[in-house]
Amino acid sequence: MAEGAGPEDRLHNLLLAMAGRVDDDGINAARELLGEGLPAAAAEYLTGCLIAGRIPVNSTEQYHLRRVLDETRSAQALADRLQVVDAVPVEEHRFGEPEQLDTDLVEALAPITGRLHGLRGLWCAARATPAGASYGAVPHRVLLAEVGADGSTSAIAYQLIEALRRAGLHCSVEVFDSGAELPEYHRDALAAAHRVHLDQAEQERERPEEEPRAAAEQRPAPSPAAEQREPQTAAAPPAPAAEPRVEEEERRHGAEPQREEAPAAEPALAPRAEATTTEGAGMRVPAAVDAKLTDRERNLLRKLHEELAQREQDRSGPPRRQNGAKGGEESWTSTMPGGTGGFPPIGATPATNQAYAPQQQRS
Repeated sequence: MAEGAGPEDRLHNLLLAMAGRVDDDGINAARELLGEGLPAAAAEYLTGCLIAGRIPVNSTEQYHLRRVLDETRSAQALADRLQVVDAVPVEEHRFGEPEQLDTDLVEALAPITGRLHGLRGLWCAARATPAGASYGAVPHRVLLAEVGADGSTSAIAYQLIEALRRAGLHCSVEVFDSGAELPEYHRDALAAAHRVHLDQAEQERERPEEEPRAAAEQRPAPSPAAEQREPQTAAAPPAPAAEPRVEEEERRHGAEPQREEAPAAEPALAPRAEATTTEGAGMRVPAAVDAKLTDRERNLLRKLHEELAQREQDRSGPPRRQNGAKGGEESWTSTMPGGTGGFPPIGATPATNQAYAPQQQRS
């Protein structure tokens, strides 16, 4: 490690060196503190894990950890409690392909894909051997992230760890710079790992939402004529009962004589409230009789009264009397017993009407 490196870089390299020796949760917790901008807390936490687990370190590692504690104004004396050895025992770890698919990883990391600036690659492997004094179940997944010069290893590590924790996934996170010389632990993990494509997974996640929308856009729009017909078709109520009614009317009109329609202003079949109805000059018809008359019969009756009135005006001589008349009472003013007012009976033929003559009442 270069002497000019800051405490964050020193601590980052120390965490890479301790991977496989310190348990996975301890490495993740120290990286998370470093990503939060708390290098002092991260250095103290890592030192505590090494002391509690009696994990051996070499003199070079002790020196860099003491410098980090000093630069972050932490308790530098903690480094004196480390178990320092001349040569750190080599811990051989075995890596292989994970048994589960990357679907859960992809779904957990998809929300932060746009914030992983400088991420060059992401790999996943499964470690079959335990790590640290407080190790968990194996096989254990390890996520390895390569970060370019335009990115921050501590920031990307923090984003990855937080996203996995929110999703409830137990996975170690190892972040390294592009071109850096990696420890044997990371070289072995990368040799057995497979690439995780977050960008392709994001496209696959959005495709099911885009396909129905694209299908809806390609669907031909209804023509204006079809749009106009649809409301009319929906609004037209079915009228199956109208056809029998029309047939019944046709049968009735075929069996009965066709009648003349009355004017719209005068309903012909309305009941008469008056005792008598007057139509034309001097025509008086009882209400009961008038209600039974047809329009044609009323017209004939009105014409007959008009003709009689015209004859009355044309007569210049004295009225002709009939036998049995009294007091000069004229025959056309008499009333017949039939209650027709001196007019021929309703329904009589024209020949009968001409032959019929008014009679005078006997006193």
